[in-house]
Amino acid sequence: MNQLEKDVKPIDKKASDLRWVRVFTPTHIPKSLVEQVKDRDYEVEDFYKYQELHCLRQTSEGPTLNPLNHLYVLVDKENLTKGFVWFTIDTLGKDIYIHTFSMDKEYWFKGKAVDKLAIFIKDFKKKADLKKVYWITNYPKHSMRHGFKRSKSVLMEYTGEENG
Repeated sequence: MNQLEKDVKPIDKKASDLRWVRVFTPTHIPKSLVEQVKDRDYEVEDFYKYQELHCLRQTSEGPTLNPLNHLYVLVDKENLTKGFVWFTIDTLGKDIYIHTFSMDKEYWFKGKAVDKLAIFIKDFKKKADLKKVYWITNYPKHSMRHGFKRSKSVLMEYTGEENG
């Protein structure tokens, strides 16, 4: 290790340094953040096409943010995207459905990134006067640490293939 390397302090990357920003186009989300979402049932390009169609809606006054489709990015002090969440609102049930949450690995903080999301989504729920938050995840232990619990309902799946 040379002297310069000894003098340079490691950058402390903390979730508290990140802030949520709502975006009206998915172009602010690096492809790598979508690609790292495990077990997704869609192609990366299809995610971008979907969001381009659903982030905004046409009104008589022109395009406005879609109140039912929410796409937020987590940005650092330089406004570089380090994570994102996509959720939708069910107006009939007054519920939030989190579809995707992805965070740059350097900001994961051994699962602390979920804390950042939990605080944000609970605050959003309260301000929007919504009832519940549903999060379909393959990693329920992360969610359970932040007050989420297993739903009474069970997610069922039909693929058209016969079982057994």
